[in-house]
Amino acid sequence: MAASKGKPFPFKHAWAILQTFDKWKLRDQETAPKKSAMLRMDDSEDEEKERNLGKPEGTKKGKQRVKMEGEASSLREKMEQMMKAREELTRKTLENKILITEKKKEVKLAQVEAKREEAKHKADMEERMIKVKEAKDYKEDIAERKRIFRGASSTFRGDTPMSAGGDGGVDDSNGGA
Repeated sequence: MAASKGKPFPFKHAWAILQTFDKWKLRDQETAPKKSAMLRMDDSEDEEKERNLGKPEGTKKGKQRVKMEGEASSLREKMEQMMKAREELTRKTLENKILITEKKKEVKLAQVEAKREEAKHKADMEERMIKVKEAKDYKEDIAERKRIFRGASSTFRGDTPMSAGGDGGVDDSNGGA
């Protein structure tokens, strides 16, 4: 153990216990830093790592490392939770889009069906109108035939169109009396 400026080491009882630990064994083997090295305050981390390469980790550094690892695992867990939440949100959004698309298809299909029904109804109405017109024309044709038949039958009987009150359409104004 290196002496400090001619003073005796006051903790010999502690030294008797500590000298068996690796940390303190390596300390004796280190050389004291030179003044020029002490004046240079730009020690890089590489030099520090080289110096502490064989030394066991101290309590403070150990606690700090455990704390950092805990924070890292906590952050990792939080990131995983965020990723799961994002995936769930994406999945739900996709499901909603699919549902909306299906509903739009159903609405369009219903609209097409409604238009088809409307066109069928319109065609049925036109067909009925045609049948009604045909029936009307047929009735008019029958009435016309009856009128003609009545006029023809009255002429066969000798009735004049004027005397029979019919409308034979012939005007007998020549004075045939």
